[in-house]
Amino acid sequence: MGWNGENAAEGLCSLGNWVVRVVGSLIFLMLTWYAFRYTQYIWPGAYPETPELKADSLPLNLLCAAAAAGLLAFLMFLERRLDRKIQLVICRGSGVIMLLWIAVSVWWIHSSSHVPVGDQAFIYGGASYFMDDFYDFLKVGGYCDMYPYQLGLIALCELFFRIVGPFNYYAFEILCMLLAVGSAWCGYGILAEIRGESIVMAGYNILMMGCLPLMFYTPWVYGDIPSIFFALLAAWMLLRYGRRGKLRYLVILVFALVLAMLVRKNSAILLMAAGIAIFLYALRWKDIKILVAFGLAVVLAAASYGAIYKMYEVRSGYEHSEGTPFIVWLAMGSQEINGTYGWDNNYYKVYYYESGCDKEATAEDAGNIFRERMEYFARNPSYAVFFYKRKIMSQWQLPTYQALYFNAEKPEKEGGPEEGSLAAKLNDAYYERFLAFCDRWQSVVYLGMLCYFLLAVKRDSNILQHILAITIIGGFLYSVISEAKARYIFPYYVMMFPFAVYGYQQAVSLAGAFIRKKRGENNWK
Repeated sequence: MGWNGENAAEGLCSLGNWVVRVVGSLIFLMLTWYAFRYTQYIWPGAYPETPELKADSLPLNLLCAAAAAGLLAFLMFLERRLDRKIQLVICRGSGVIMLLWIAVSVWWIHSSSHVPVGDQAFIYGGASYFMDDFYDFLKVGGYCDMYPYQLGLIALCELFFRIVGPFNYYAFEILCMLLAVGSAWCGYGILAEIRGESIVMAGYNILMMGCLPLMFYTPWVYGDIPSIFFALLAAWMLLRYGRRGKLRYLVILVFALVLAMLVRKNSAILLMAAGIAIFLYALRWKDIKILVAFGLAVVLAAASYGAIYKMYEVRSGYEHSEGTPFIVWLAMGSQEINGTYGWDNNYYKVYYYESGCDKEATAEDAGNIFRERMEYFARNPSYAVFFYKRKIMSQWQLPTYQALYFNAEKPEKEGGPEEGSLAAKLNDAYYERFLAFCDRWQSVVYLGMLCYFLLAVKRDSNILQHILAITIIGGFLYSVISEAKARYIFPYYVMMFPFAVYGYQQAVSLAGAFIRKKRGENNWK
């Protein structure tokens, strides 16, 4: 029997879909189980970052999940009975309301009066200093010596500041607000490509309005929200290209992938997910254009970093640094310190400075720590299971994703919110209400994602549809091995919303089909 390339390509796509379905289902079966029974929190402003575990309300979570399913069932009921024009009015009208609601986060930017510190200050401060030819951040031991990949975001920030003025972090916050709105819009577009624009889209709009971490991260002067926007935009453009085959969507795809990489280096997970899906799609449909576009995105992303590194070398006179050895993140990700499991503990900075900024010595020390921990886990497998369970829960079961933790200046101190204001109370008296709301919402979203993997990822699915699902799986696996923080999970959470709604729609459709079969009816009435 001869080789059949078309059947082999179709088989590879089916295998890819099967792997996504099985791995994603197992991950979200675990995440959903724990989300319904436990929650984690870190009180705003607490130091050090130590996630606390507490029991959750299973009945309340089940009630909220039932309400979400009931809402989708009601919308699907209306879809069968309302005129197409009325459906579009409800669909698009609710979409406009959802986008305007997310834009209300400009209130939070003003009232929280957030003063960027830490990494944020190095980003907008570095961009501003570089504009004034002050390059101490690039010296040995400086911020960009340790984290040279941040120069991508710094370069874009410098370009932005040449328009709005240096040190203008407020303008960056407004930009984040606009990109948060854009992210929600891209999610709408993704679901519309998968499901078709209909009244069920109103379910996404309602669910997205409850994504409070997205709104409360808008004052965060960093690459999180920009990277979310470009990731969602890339996924949307791939789906549009898959359905329409227009070259312009590939152009936007390349643009989105390159910028996603520049604003956040962890977008490499998205790039790898896109590469896997695009390769399988190109094999299945013999599409060279999409392969060329992806190759161009990879080349441009690498070339952009190279050009930025060279530009700052020439401007500053400081040689480009290789940065933090990767083994450092693995070492921190395996340590238990102060009640945290694998969380960022500043180990690298302390040892790096103590060693006289010797990267080789730091890498050797981190390697020793990592090997010792792996040997300890091998000798104590029950502890290893406990450690990684707590590490996963502390990141993925923290429903606020530290959205208020990083915006928790005290009232009227260093530009903090006015004492007694709603913004101040969210960091204090109202924090538990905020946590409870986000907790319920997270449970609903996780269950929707479980339904998506179980019911929507099929043997003959369009593999391009699952790029963000593959990204979430990759992000989960990376969060297990690398240095931990709940904030790192936040982008994956925003990516889940369109797929969670589609998961509920599939579950409701299956339940409806089951009921019709039992009743022996041809129509669900």
